[in-house]
Amino acid sequence: MTLPLLRQRVASAFALAVVVIAACIYLPAPWLAAFLLLLVLVAVREWAKLSGIETRAGFVAYAVLMAAVVAGLWLAPQGWRHGFLHVVVVLWIAAIVVVWKYPASGRLFASVPRMAGIGLFVIPGTWLALVELAVLGGGRLVIWFLAAVAAADIGAYFAGRRFGRTKLAPSVSPGKTLEGAWGGGVTALGWGVVGAWYFVGGLGAVVPWLGAVAVIFGAGILGDLFESAFKRSRGVKDSGAILPGHGGILDRVDAVLAAAPAFALIAAGLPGLVS
Repeated sequence: MTLPLLRQRVASAFALAVVVIAACIYLPAPWLAAFLLLLVLVAVREWAKLSGIETRAGFVAYAVLMAAVVAGLWLAPQGWRHGFLHVVVVLWIAAIVVVWKYPASGRLFASVPRMAGIGLFVIPGTWLALVELAVLGGGRLVIWFLAAVAAADIGAYFAGRRFGRTKLAPSVSPGKTLEGAWGGGVTALGWGVVGAWYFVGGLGAVVPWLGAVAVIFGAGILGDLFESAFKRSRGVKDSGAILPGHGGILDRVDAVLAAAPAFALIAAGLPGLVS
C-alpha cells in the first residue's frame, strides 16, 4: 500500500470513528439505534449489488423487505431477538465451510436469491447486535467492541507487513498472512485487558474478557474472509466507493458483521456488565 493511500485510509477511518464515537456518547438508545440503522442502509445497497440485484425496482423491493425485518426485530420480544441472533451465528459458523472450500464453494455466491436471503439475516443481525450491546452497556460498550475489531485489524495489518510469510487463505485473500493474524490476535487480547480494567475496575476478572475478545477476533477474521470470497466471486475489488481509501461500508465493517452477533450473545455474562 502506498503512503498516500495509507494516509487517505487513516483520514477516512478517523472521520468515521469520530462520528460513530460521538453518536455512541451523546445519543440516547433509540436515537443511537436509528443512527446505526442509517449505516446499515448503506450496507444494504452494497450487499444487494454484490448479490446481483442490479435494477432500481429490485433494490427498492429488497430495501423494503430489509426494513420489514428490522421493524419486526425492533418490535419483537427479547426472546425472539436472541433467537434471531442465534440463527445469524449459526449461519456464520456454516460460512466457515464456505471459506474453507472456496473456490469450490463459489456456486453459493452465484445464486441471487440465496445471497439476498443471507443478507436479510446478516445485516439486520448486525444492527440488532449493536443495539443489544447499547442496551446492555450503553454507547461505551459499542465503542469498546468496535475498537476491539479495529485493534485486531490494525495489529494484523502491521504484523503482516513486517513479518508476513505464510498465506492464511490464498484462494480467498492472498494478502492476508498467518503472522498477521497472530499480530491481530495479540493486539485484540491487549484490548481485552483494557476492557476488564475499564468495565470491572481491575484485572481480577480479566479471563472472561480475554475469552470474549478472542471470539470477536476469530469471528472478525471469518467475516473478513467471507466478504473477500463474496467480492472475488463477483470479480470486484471493493463493495463500494463511499469511503476514500477503504471502498464501501461493507469493506470497513466486514469483520463487524460476523463478530457483533457472536459478542452480543455472550456479553451479558461478562463481569462489569449488568443485563
